Amino acid sequence: MSSNIEIKKKCCWCGSEFIARKTSTEYCSHQCSGLAYKERKRQSRLESYQQEYEHQQSGRAEVATQEFLTPTQAAKLLGVCHMTIYNYINQGVVKVWKLKRKTLIRRADIDALFDILKVEQVTEAKVPTPITEFYTSKEVQEKYGISNSGLYEI
Repeated sequence: MSSNIEIKKKCCWCGSEFIARKTSTEYCSHQCSGLAYKERKRQSRLESYQQEYEHQQSGRAEVATQEFLTPTQAAKLLGVCHMTIYNYINQGVVKVWKLKRKTLIRRADIDALFDILKVEQVTEAKVPTPITEFYTSKEVQEKYGISNSGLYEI
């Protein structure tokens, strides 16, 4: 509800002075209010991403200390999808122990994977050799028996 009183205030967004008719007014214009709203939303989204990242990092640290891992925990530890771990299990790359319906992977076996893997060496890119021989269109016509009309001469 508006009143007849005039209060000098400073805009929280742009910093310019303005006359407010309510004590709760914080911004000098609708534009400043909209920009501040967008910034608040952006900051809340950044905070939620930061919390999610910290949660993931704490999950990795927790998993790193365990001796036996589930396939999902092993996937978190290695930073791959859990289906990748199941594919490794099916291919026999990773040894597992099954206790009824529980599948466990020993942490030492995951560490041993990196001992047996070969390190790929990066090779230098091949430099293409420039083409030095060219045929003229007349030489191609003579060599393959082609006329200018595109029909073969027999």
